[in-house]
Amino acid sequence: MREPVSRLVSALTGKAELPPLLSAAVDRLQSSSWYEVANRWSRLTPTGFPVELTTASWIQGVQWTAEVAPPETPDTERLFLATTLLAANGQEPPPQLADGLASCQAGGEIRFGTWLGGREAPGVTPKLKLYAEVAENAALPPELLPGRLVSALRRLPAGTRPRILGIQPARERRELYVRLPAIDVVDLLPFLHTVGHPEALAVLNRHLPDGIRRLAGRRLGLSAAWSEGEDDGDTIALALFASARTLFPVSPTSGSGVHDPLASCVPTLHGVDGAQPGVRRGLVAMGLEPGRDELYISVGLVPAAEEQTEMVGG
Repeated sequence: MREPVSRLVSALTGKAELPPLLSAAVDRLQSSSWYEVANRWSRLTPTGFPVELTTASWIQGVQWTAEVAPPETPDTERLFLATTLLAANGQEPPPQLADGLASCQAGGEIRFGTWLGGREAPGVTPKLKLYAEVAENAALPPELLPGRLVSALRRLPAGTRPRILGIQPARERRELYVRLPAIDVVDLLPFLHTVGHPEALAVLNRHLPDGIRRLAGRRLGLSAAWSEGEDDGDTIALALFASARTLFPVSPTSGSGVHDPLASCVPTLHGVDGAQPGVRRGLVAMGLEPGRDELYISVGLVPAAEEQTEMVGG
């Protein structure tokens, strides 16, 4: 498992050496006794690989997300393991917040469980992020969210449900991820106005090569991020998520000679225009900041499925 992750890191930075916390995460995962499925069981990525890297023009160093523990670890233990790892690195969530996350998973069906993320760069203190699933039948405690976001969530289309709550203790930052039903993107307008992003669709329309038509018919996810202690919602940042394969119906690197104009918006890998062999794009995140006419694109990267097969047990 270490070799394909090293190749991803090399694709992003030009250096194959893993930063310390990512290296420790890989060690935990490849110690699995279920070696037959150790690199293809996770719901974190479209191929089942339990580690994802993220590329974006503003990311310095390596940004990653990984399963907390190997596949044989029960889902009910993963949140505790994640908070323990955060505490060991001096980034423990406040007790009341940890209790709130535990209540989001108690007694409900868990599909994604808990993930651990990190951002590591030379000379900078690493920052960790905990991703805790909100169970299918669990209620998200409103006290974990700013009041304006609670009001805005009520204006999302029917069938929307909270999926994951992300916590970054070192930045005092939280992020709620929700699953959207099949919608037209204009169905988000009531939510966008309430949450303080009335211009969001106009920004998307200006910066996506095909405007908001690029998102038509595609299954989208949504996240809202804010700093702890803020209740007015003025600084809530949003992101829309879509599969790279749906945003790129024809890959600009497929050799077909067809150039997809969205490629100009997507960050390149180290020295390569587009994806390298052995690297697959996962989710594309389209970030929006209130009051800014900019679209912040980031892309998740995982090893291609054929490379994972070769590395089983590695």
